[in-house]
Amino acid sequence: MKQIIEDIRILLQDGAFKDEQHVRFSLVGRICQALGWNIWNPEEFYTEYRVKRLPQQNITKDVTGRVDVALFIPEKTSEGAEVFIEVKTPGKLDSDLIAGETQLHLYNVYHKSAISILTDGIKWRFYLPSAGGEFEDKLFNEINILEDDLDDIAQTFDMILRKDNYRKKALNTAEEMRDELVRIKLIGSVKAEAVLMYEKTDLSPYLFAQQLIKKNHKLDIEIADIKRLWDKKHSGIKYSNRSIALKNDNPAIHTEPLKDYRFTKVHHIILCGTLIEVHYWYEVKRAVYNYILKHTPGFQTSGALRYSKDKTEFITPLALDDVYFTESNLSASDIVRHSRAAMKAAGYDQIKDLVIGFSYSAKGIAHGQ
Repeated sequence: MKQIIEDIRILLQDGAFKDEQHVRFSLVGRICQALGWNIWNPEEFYTEYRVKRLPQQNITKDVTGRVDVALFIPEKTSEGAEVFIEVKTPGKLDSDLIAGETQLHLYNVYHKSAISILTDGIKWRFYLPSAGGEFEDKLFNEINILEDDLDDIAQTFDMILRKDNYRKKALNTAEEMRDELVRIKLIGSVKAEAVLMYEKTDLSPYLFAQQLIKKNHKLDIEIADIKRLWDKKHSGIKYSNRSIALKNDNPAIHTEPLKDYRFTKVHHIILCGTLIEVHYWYEVKRAVYNYILKHTPGFQTSGALRYSKDKTEFITPLALDDVYFTESNLSASDIVRHSRAAMKAAGYDQIKDLVIGFSYSAKGIAHGQ
């Protein structure tokens, strides 16, 4: 899936998709085929599907009464369409957004789909028609093929649009994503004020955000959830719990905290719920420090834990994001110690929020570790 997205991204950048027809078949069709839909069966990949019960008076220039693509599972046709997809010319989604949402809203009044999608090939907006509120409130996720992380895009398509997930799993995923998107928007609405309060007091910005959301919206969100969602634009989890479980199911990989990491090899870390594969111990410190720099505005360290834009301060500078550096001339044990100490200083749980997956080398086993 990721390779297909990369190829589509190149074609979009080259301007290969000229109109809605190009997007509908060469782009949407290609993605649907990769996700298990038989695009050669018109009973399954139904183009220009007419919504039969739509009143004639509702048909206008914008609302034609025909869905660009309707996905069905033929043996379940009596349950209705699994997915409605309305397609726009590349780059036109923003200007056609109201018209597109109006189309999908009316079509779902008379023939409700499990999931509805509005796309111009670049931007994709995913809706849950069964949710309450206005149609715009039914939005549960959105992605941009040209701008978003390729892994995020591929996983989002896999979770939402894979045929094997229809329909119960897809609906459950959509509901979870919609709940998460609500929290992301609430956090975004108070973030600026929370950071301003943090700069004045040095208390955690996540704590201020929690209190502001509780005060303004009468909703209590856990601090850990606020940390996890702080910089997210979209709902959905990049690394699934299943992926983490598979890593931890390997009996050769251990996650118990150690005081001494000599004679061990690191494989991955789970940083605030996100699994990150690493191959060298210095990559652990880089990942931890970059996460703190990104998620804890204004955080400062000193002494052995410090980071700086002056690389000459360090024996072996380790490059971080935003042109920062820190020390990497450390043993595995010291790298873990520095990383955990930095996590604690930034307000995280140094054990629960930093899980290290490692294996023992032959020397480690011989020494009884």
